[in-house]
Amino acid sequence: MKKVKTLVMLALILVGCDNQNVQNSGGIWHLKDGIFNADGTSKKAIIGSEKDVEIAMELFDAYTNLDSQRMVELSADIVKFHPAEIAGMIEVDASNTAFIDQIQSTFESIDRTVSNITPVAVEGSDNYTVVGILYTQVITHKDGSISSGSYFERIHVENEKVVRIVQWMRPFSIDF
Repeated sequence: MKKVKTLVMLALILVGCDNQNVQNSGGIWHLKDGIFNADGTSKKAIIGSEKDVEIAMELFDAYTNLDSQRMVELSADIVKFHPAEIAGMIEVDASNTAFIDQIQSTFESIDRTVSNITPVAVEGSDNYTVVGILYTQVITHKDGSISSGSYFERIHVENEKVVRIVQWMRPFSIDF
């Protein structure tokens, strides 16, 4: 009887594991070098590198902690920055702290609450990940004023350096 139960349990496990249809890529990834593989199919998105997530989160935390020097260490010499509050893109000289220090010059502190972090890469790439971070942010300024917003930020990590930051923002009031 014990052998029969064991065989039934083993059969259930094997049946449960059979025919698992796991999708590990999807969508369409438009690249500047073309969107198609050699066979004419579009490149797909996949889960990105965990190492790149760590780099993006270190940069995110360095900004939150007003640590501009650490941000420089994690960034390429030039970072393409798409700020949430204005249209367009700024090429930031990230080889020094001047730009970051200027932005944060009125900040007393930054409080951020992360909702989710999603790393996405293009299939076939092992050195490029776009890390999407959804968060809320409250900045206390040195003059006592407060600014806040909900943000979606995409931090592009290439060859273990941050190369682009794209932000979208929705204002919110902290007076609930």
